Amino acid sequence: MNLPKGYYLQDKKYHLSNVIGQGGFGITYMGTWSTDVKGELGTVRTDVPVCIKEYFFKDYCFRDKKTFHVQVHSKTGQVLFDKFKEKLIKEAKILSEVHHPFVVNVLEVFEENNTAYIAMEHIQGCSLKYMLDTNGILEEKKVLKYIYQIGQALDFVHQKNILHLDIKPSNILIDKRNNARLIDFGVSKRYDIEQQETSTTMLTLSKGFASIEQYDSEGIQSFSPCPDIYSLGATMYNLLTGVIPTESILRATKPLAKPIELNKEITSKTADVILKAMKVNPAERYQNVRAMINELDIPSYFEETENTLIESLPSSSQSHAADNEEETVHAGARSPQQIAADDEQTKFRDPEVSRAIRKKKRKRRVVIPLLIFVFTFVGYAVAYIWVAESPQGTVELNESRGAARNNNSEEPKSDEAASGETVETAESAKMDAKKLTAQEEKAKKEAEAKLLAEKNNTSEPIHSEPSAEEINASYKSLIVSGKTKMEQKKYAEAKKDFQKANELKATDEAFQLFLSCAEKEEEQQIIERKALYEMKMPFGNYTIVRKILTGRYGAIDSKGKERIEAKYLRVAPCSDGRAFEREDHMYDIYNTNGDLIGAGYSTYQ
Repeated sequence: MNLPKGYYLQDKKYHLSNVIGQGGFGITYMGTWSTDVKGELGTVRTDVPVCIKEYFFKDYCFRDKKTFHVQVHSKTGQVLFDKFKEKLIKEAKILSEVHHPFVVNVLEVFEENNTAYIAMEHIQGCSLKYMLDTNGILEEKKVLKYIYQIGQALDFVHQKNILHLDIKPSNILIDKRNNARLIDFGVSKRYDIEQQETSTTMLTLSKGFASIEQYDSEGIQSFSPCPDIYSLGATMYNLLTGVIPTESILRATKPLAKPIELNKEITSKTADVILKAMKVNPAERYQNVRAMINELDIPSYFEETENTLIESLPSSSQSHAADNEEETVHAGARSPQQIAADDEQTKFRDPEVSRAIRKKKRKRRVVIPLLIFVFTFVGYAVAYIWVAESPQGTVELNESRGAARNNNSEEPKSDEAASGETVETAESAKMDAKKLTAQEEKAKKEAEAKLLAEKNNTSEPIHSEPSAEEINASYKSLIVSGKTKMEQKKYAEAKKDFQKANELKATDEAFQLFLSCAEKEEEQQIIERKALYEMKMPFGNYTIVRKILTGRYGAIDSKGKERIEAKYLRVAPCSDGRAFEREDHMYDIYNTNGDLIGAGYSTYQ
């Protein structure tokens, strides 16, 4: 899948060496940039270390082995591939103009091999994830320094109406001078002056570090620093506790452990800042990075030290394994049930690749014990035959078998009888060995059948690989079943059928049916959610409602989700928005964006 070591790009301008990272959307290579450097001694040709990121949408792509061009499996995949390649090029060109001491510099963006490449400066050092994995949880003062620096970088980026959307320890590098550098803007978004999204990308997220807005296709259509603030808080949480936080979408049922409970050495102020930054409701978080940084006890002076921890360049397999541990994935491909089950894989992975990976992993778990079993019995059988055919062994076996036949017999045996008994003993040993061989073969077949059964998710082992005709028949049956369930509005069950069909055969039909079913399911859920309320009046992009069960007032969005909690006694208009009356008969004031702009007023205007 990767370009070979020593490969050249841009007419030998860039020379690739090791792969240093790969994920769902790209492969990053270490390389050198051949350029002319002018100085007092004239112009000198110099090789400058760089990182080259190649756009490679692995769930839809493969590489031509002869030309090394990136190819796409299907028409649907080609549409998605082209769309996000254009987005990547556009965003990278924007970032090539963004220069900040704590943001990695983008040198160039270009197209080659039917895909896009980003050339970036190489930062010698290590990622915060590597530092955490190597040295354990970080000291608070060290974390405060890095967060202060990344906070400055984010504040600068946010002023240009850009969201990073993938802040996590593996995307923060610590250079040799022990300064933090923000990298990987591959899923970032840029907004226009009216704060509306101008670039579209696949909804993506990193487990434990993504805000709840990033699970909603409409959650980040308008510019707000809040998603990056959540991720920055989650990064602090991880660095200071060594624990990846509970996913934001699961926190209603699985509360987030307080960081100070996991690390008693954290100051209460730092712990409070983390928890506020990680509030599930964006309105309850800091509304800009500067406000968050200002509440931390940042030292007025940072001692200059050197980072001696240098992350070694991994091999392709190592980097891939490491990347899978903390991968940025397509949010739309994971249902809440999958998230709860800790499934970190993208839903629509190439089924042939998925099956190969699953088969390989399962074989490891079964083949090793099976080999031990086989070698044990083969050794036993060989030893048995050797003993049976050797003179000493014959005597010992004769004595044993003779004793079994006639315990009290003292009559000496003739040579002919002894010889016959020896032959009989040897033949018996060989028959026993054959039985052992048959047992080995039976065990092997049972293990293979078990592997095949697991691969096809069946409870009973099957005895042969399904034929192409059987696969086609199963595929058609699942498609028909899924369509029937869709007509019956059983969308969750229908999605499972389409998913199984897609795993049997990766087709546009199964893919589109799954997406259509997901949309119908969402529409149904919206109707069900809205049915819980009485609609009262529009309020900006929201609607003021009265919850039928409790009779309390709040506001919901177009998807029926509460943006202002339905806990208020009544609602009244005021100059800045709406006044919501609390249980204590004080008033909370909200603007049309659903933001709390005033709390605990005794009166309102």
